[in-house]
Amino acid sequence: LICLATQLEVKSTKVTGNIAGKNCHGEEKVCRITTRFDLDEFDEIIAYGDSPGDREMLLLAHTRFYKPFRDQ
Repeated sequence: LICLATQLEVKSTKVTGNIAGKNCHGEEKVCRITTRFDLDEFDEIIAYGDSPGDREMLLLAHTRFYKPFRDQ
């Protein structure tokens, strides 16, 4: 199982609430995906997004699904 996500800063075993490094959003999300995976090795790429920060990631996929969360 692989999780590519924004990392939180930890100091003295406590989470500070700050981001460590870059936020996994937009182009940074694409960078993390393409660094971890050679997309040419896949016959089909399916992506699911739920926020505007997923737009760039969705463009990598052959099949895309986008559904923003809304309060019910």
